[in-house]
Amino acid sequence: MKFTYNWLKQYVDFAWSPAELAEKLTFAGIEVEEVVTIGGGALQEVVICQILSSEKHANADKLSVCRVNDGQGERQIVCGAKNYKVGDKVPLALPGVTLPNGMTIKEAKLRGIESQGMLCSADELGLPKGEDGLLILPAETQVGIKLSDALGGTDTVFDIEVTPNRPDWLSIIGLAREVSALTGNPLKLPEVVVTESGEPVEKLTSVIVEAPDVCPRYSARVIQGVKIGPSPVWLKRILEKVGMRSVNNVVDATNYVLLECGHPLHAFDYKLLGEKRIVVRRANKGERFVAIDGTQHELAPDMLVIADARRAVALAGIMGGKESEINDQTTDVLLESAWFLPSSIRKTSKQCGLSSDSSYRFERGADIGQVVWASNRAAQLIQQLSGGQIARGIIDTLAKPIEKHRVRCRYAAVNRLLGIEVPAETVKMIFTGLSLELISSDAQSCEVEVPTFRVDLEREVDLIEEVCRIHGVEKIPAKMQPARPAVSEFDAQWDKRARVRRILAGLGFHEAQNQTLGEQGDLKLQNPLSADQHALRSSLVPGLLANLRTNVSRHQYDVKLFEIGRVFAAEGKESLRLALAVTGRREPESWETGVRDAKLDYYDVKGALEELREMLGVAVNAEIKTISPAQAKKLDLRDAVHVAEIDLDPLLAVEEGERTFRELPKFPAVVRDVALVVEEGVQHGDVVVAITKNPNKILERVELFDIYRGSSIPTGKKSMAYSLTFRAPDRTLTDTEVNGAHEQLKRSLLQTLKCEIRES
Repeated sequence: MKFTYNWLKQYVDFAWSPAELAEKLTFAGIEVEEVVTIGGGALQEVVICQILSSEKHANADKLSVCRVNDGQGERQIVCGAKNYKVGDKVPLALPGVTLPNGMTIKEAKLRGIESQGMLCSADELGLPKGEDGLLILPAETQVGIKLSDALGGTDTVFDIEVTPNRPDWLSIIGLAREVSALTGNPLKLPEVVVTESGEPVEKLTSVIVEAPDVCPRYSARVIQGVKIGPSPVWLKRILEKVGMRSVNNVVDATNYVLLECGHPLHAFDYKLLGEKRIVVRRANKGERFVAIDGTQHELAPDMLVIADARRAVALAGIMGGKESEINDQTTDVLLESAWFLPSSIRKTSKQCGLSSDSSYRFERGADIGQVVWASNRAAQLIQQLSGGQIARGIIDTLAKPIEKHRVRCRYAAVNRLLGIEVPAETVKMIFTGLSLELISSDAQSCEVEVPTFRVDLEREVDLIEEVCRIHGVEKIPAKMQPARPAVSEFDAQWDKRARVRRILAGLGFHEAQNQTLGEQGDLKLQNPLSADQHALRSSLVPGLLANLRTNVSRHQYDVKLFEIGRVFAAEGKESLRLALAVTGRREPESWETGVRDAKLDYYDVKGALEELREMLGVAVNAEIKTISPAQAKKLDLRDAVHVAEIDLDPLLAVEEGERTFRELPKFPAVVRDVALVVEEGVQHGDVVVAITKNPNKILERVELFDIYRGSSIPTGKKSMAYSLTFRAPDRTLTDTEVNGAHEQLKRSLLQTLKCEIRES
């Protein structure tokens, strides 16, 4: 949607600059895509010339040599455009002028012929792009004046992106209404006075609506004795600035009203209508239609057309027909203003591959309450621009009365959703500024009647959004919302399950989800859907084994799976379980390390369960089973399988303790190693307990890095080598401190474990 700064100011007063206007509209939710200033800069140096003659260039097929009058005399210009004719008035950039694209015009020879300037297109002048070729100015434009003066002085063109739910923004009045609400200045609507004379309209035409479900309102006026001709300069300028081509005074009047109020209209040549009447109906199967743009279409029965007594004369809401369009010989006009169902227009437009400014608006929902106002406004302009008499009255078919709905808005809800205190009087002022009629109000709330042009306002939250937009999004402070605890036990349980999933996924497991029904289980179904789904499962393991079999059959041999799900016991008790299953290699082949043959084993499953215990802070009791390669082969598996299954309900029932964090160390650590020769029956846990019992404030970490049995170790014993990390939180340790702590630790281990210290 394009509009201009000066045009908008005709409907509402505001003191913002174009840049400030763009910012205000953006903060109000209207996306401004482009802002172009016209009439300034180069346009004050470019002059209007008239083409006196045009001859083909002797040395170039695509160039012409023109003689032009620039108001000071004649010049010779070499031109490559094709859209002009002798007598046209066009922009001329003289030598020395720098165009908006950075090009500086100079006298030059083009293919051997001198050119004393350049004839310009709209694009080259930085104007909204129109037709290809030169910018053709109205015939009444004075030769020799500056282009900026010919275009009505300096102006700014805005191009905005309109969301589908705001069709009211597809009009200059709709945008002015927004500015009115933002500034508090009144909306200035044009005064519409229709001077009627002659016969009543009912004697001149009739309207029959055969499809009121898709056309609930259709109106028609007749204007007789018009004189078709060019539009006045002011109207041409407005249309050209927003990228619309001027056609003639009648068509331009309907286009102006479309841009002004957002409601599409169509003018028919009254005398070209069969029996001078209108029938709104669905198309006949195979009916042919030729649009104004010359395209031919075969219509389908679900398409809505405007017809006369013989044939379709318009594709409803999209485009008029070639056979009834306004032309130079038109003297009488039938003016259509109607409302069509958006989904019908959208479907027909897509099927026919036709779109227009009218269909763009009808698809989004035009204002059914504005049908007659738009007709009156267009009739007034047509009479002013082309003369003629407006027949008495208007035919207005309305399938059912227009119902306006009401919405109540609570002030407390406004403040709660926006997070700020908006006074009740401000809320009501915003609503009235947006032309929402205030029906009632009290200390707690107010009720408004939603006008027909606001198709987006349905609920209280929609009204609160309007308060937010107009009051100012920038007035809502940014603040961190407090973290909220789980609102229900179900949410808390879900969060805990999600944490288990994240931990296992971090360990390289993939989650499986199997059917609750299967072949194995104590609870049998009376009417099973299939033979392999006749029992409620009593374990998750069979499902995971089936998943492993599926993966291996597709050559995915290295698999780690887990599943969280419910199982069912014979007495009808159900419980939530977690099962793990692994098979194949621990690590895949790698170009860095070559083939790795280490297989997943019992300890991989055990390690995963220990990690769960560590991360969740609760005991994890599980039975781990191993299926040997020979047994696995019976299941079509290649390698041994290791599985575990635990009851998850007790695990999730434990209250999680408060998680604490400690500061990252600031000082360096010192590492010492110690190797202990112990009895074969001594476990790693025994060593850890012996070390942690020793009071040592600077011992930070203990890691087992080697177990050795060999010729240097007595029979029945083994060597266990540990890495000990020492660090102080408040200082850098000295060698003396570390050596002392290390020696004390060794003495304690010798006494506790009855071991020997193995010297390197």
